[in-house]
Amino acid sequence: MEPTFGYLKLQLPGSEKQEFEVSKPEITIGRGQTNDIVLQDSRISRSHARFEFDAGGGVTVVDLRSTNGIRVNGIRVDKAKLQPGDVVFIGSGQLTFEKASDEDDNLTVIDSDADLDRTIAEAVLPVSINDTSEDRLVIYTPDKTWEILLDDKVDSVSIGRALNNGVVIEHPSVSRSHAQILRNHRTFILKDLNSSNGLLVNGERKSEIILEDGVSVRLGYATLIYKSGFTEEHLTIAGTSFKMPDRHPVIFVPGIMGSELWLGKERIWPNLKVLFKESEFFKYPGLPGIEARGILQEVVVVPNLIKLEQYSRLGDYLVENLGYTRGVDFFEFAYDWRQDVRKTARQLAQYIEALAVKYPLKIIAHSLGTLVSRYYIERCGGKGKIDKLILMGGPHLGTPNAVSSLLFGPEVLPFGLLGEKLRKVVSTFETSYQILPVFSCGVDQFGQSFNFMKDDSWLTPEQKPLWLAAREFKRELGTSTSVPTTCIFGYGQKTVDRIKLLRKPDGKLSNSVYETRTNGDGSVPENSAVLQGADFHPVHQLHGALFVDNDVKMRLRLELIGKPFI
Repeated sequence: MEPTFGYLKLQLPGSEKQEFEVSKPEITIGRGQTNDIVLQDSRISRSHARFEFDAGGGVTVVDLRSTNGIRVNGIRVDKAKLQPGDVVFIGSGQLTFEKASDEDDNLTVIDSDADLDRTIAEAVLPVSINDTSEDRLVIYTPDKTWEILLDDKVDSVSIGRALNNGVVIEHPSVSRSHAQILRNHRTFILKDLNSSNGLLVNGERKSEIILEDGVSVRLGYATLIYKSGFTEEHLTIAGTSFKMPDRHPVIFVPGIMGSELWLGKERIWPNLKVLFKESEFFKYPGLPGIEARGILQEVVVVPNLIKLEQYSRLGDYLVENLGYTRGVDFFEFAYDWRQDVRKTARQLAQYIEALAVKYPLKIIAHSLGTLVSRYYIERCGGKGKIDKLILMGGPHLGTPNAVSSLLFGPEVLPFGLLGEKLRKVVSTFETSYQILPVFSCGVDQFGQSFNFMKDDSWLTPEQKPLWLAAREFKRELGTSTSVPTTCIFGYGQKTVDRIKLLRKPDGKLSNSVYETRTNGDGSVPENSAVLQGADFHPVHQLHGALFVDNDVKMRLRLELIGKPFI
């Protein structure tokens, strides 16, 4: 990825902070959903301001003739050069420019109410803002994912195992000189160079391929994904003469903690203080009468557990920019994210059956919602009703992150008194076990691998039935898809990859240390988010912001509406 120009830190009244890592020379801010930073404030114009970054590290903020203007350090300006620490006031929001991030990746100890208040006040949702204006080629392998720029200076790129290639893929399945990308005016063509394993598109061998958005090319054990450059204008059909094609209704299925939970007239989620201080409300099955009503409409950061943008923003984009209408051809499915995925999938089946729409439909899902959607397809009669799955950040093979909420012991991950209280509640969620990794991600002090879904020695007696049910769920779900599917996944972010374990002489675990690599979206490893038989769309983005990323929005436009005229 490009070098970072710096960080913009956003603070809204009564909300968690957001930190934007900027990797593009210009970004826009406004109320419109195609801006790089969207602020949903009536005092903010649809296109309110622009930040311009230069290679020397400077940054300038420009007012885009907004109604209420911008202020820098309290002074209204039309244009101003910023220094690190300067505060830009836009509507009720405050944006601070910094050269480097001060976000702490360490686990947070919460022992007291004061610790909780401080942690909530300092909670940050990180988001990457990437340059999408130039054509790019993303290379995905089971070992790593990276991309190269295909700007106007690039006429050809060689691909192969030999070190003198422009793209080097060191694997026996790749020939020394395997393929070449050639520019033909504004089009790129990928040509096979008489390689041993050739170029495969949908399993069919090709000697020459025109690179277009949405096409994945298999090259040995690697997959190539081409992305056309685009700007904000290409993300929308609003205000254009674009003729709307016939299209199918869309259902969005959010991830864990992505639906509001209510107990009678009281909304108990999202509410961080209730979650930590009165966590018994959330114990599953626990109190009767808790129900899901609507999806998340605010930013949520739960220390040591999850960081999420507001899920409603994805629907806002489809409505505002792609012409969908909530309740007519776009629906948001809320569910109790504590319960067994299979129960939720059956509820999804009933929900879809009751809709007054024509089949087939398309499903967009994020995180845990991808497992719900897949189980509905494979086991609850959804195969004949759904013609496309778009899955974002799916923990299809599980995630090592899930272990941290379930691994108990005298010295295992001390989160503090309130943190441990929450963990004990999270360990009652059936879904907590259904996202455990099916692969060996643990290693003990003797170098022996450990698989948390095969070895039950780490479980308490109360956890064992939930773990067994999760094993059965994973067997029923499988690892492939039987309907056309696109897997959107994040890469290049520090993600828990391995857990170093200390074992006692009796085999019990007494401590654990989490190690990270830049091989995922911060929560789910890349390889876990990819299904057999699915198309890929890698994005340099974090798990909790995938569904608001502009690169992802362009892929959604491609899947739902078709290719824009660029």
